[in-house]
Amino acid sequence: MTQTKRNQLLAIGLLGLGLFFLYRGGTLLKGIALVLLSVAALLGGTVFANKRRIEIVAGLGLLAGIVCLYLPALASMQGSAFHLLFACAIAFGMTTAARRWATVAAALCAVIGIAFLYQPFVPSLSGTALYLLLPGITLFSIVAARPTVCERVSIGLIALGLVSLCQPFLMLFYQTGFHLLLAGLTGFIVVAHR
Repeated sequence: MTQTKRNQLLAIGLLGLGLFFLYRGGTLLKGIALVLLSVAALLGGTVFANKRRIEIVAGLGLLAGIVCLYLPALASMQGSAFHLLFACAIAFGMTTAARRWATVAAALCAVIGIAFLYQPFVPSLSGTALYLLLPGITLFSIVAARPTVCERVSIGLIALGLVSLCQPFLMLFYQTGFHLLLAGLTGFIVVAHR
């Protein structure tokens, strides 16, 4: 068995095990599922020769994550939406050929996530803002053509998150500062390792 075949089997096995843990229940198993799905996405994006197939599967996973997040009939699946969105954002970003469209979609997703953080009208939307913000920043950091722009956006989010956490005046900024800080750190780490 060659190294490539072994890595392909490992990626498929990690994907299956991650999905099993994700829908099995329990907080610990869902945490392990996030790691397994992320590693499977990284391996899948590098070892399979047919990148288009991985791109289609990851795109369908992104669509399924969005549907699970916002469709009221699937409220029980909302806990797995972040796992799907994050892992599929990694795989989609590594395999897509449409980098410009993916960059625009990722930036739009991140901006919508930030808008959901600060909108006062529907409280449930601010609860799902991080689910859009982190995959959006991750995908943006992978597919954007200029890494310096990604670094600047990430550093801006880090600075804004730190300022929001340290200011004593507005509770809303204090509550959302961690989301911005986490998104900025994630984006900076991804762009530094691409």
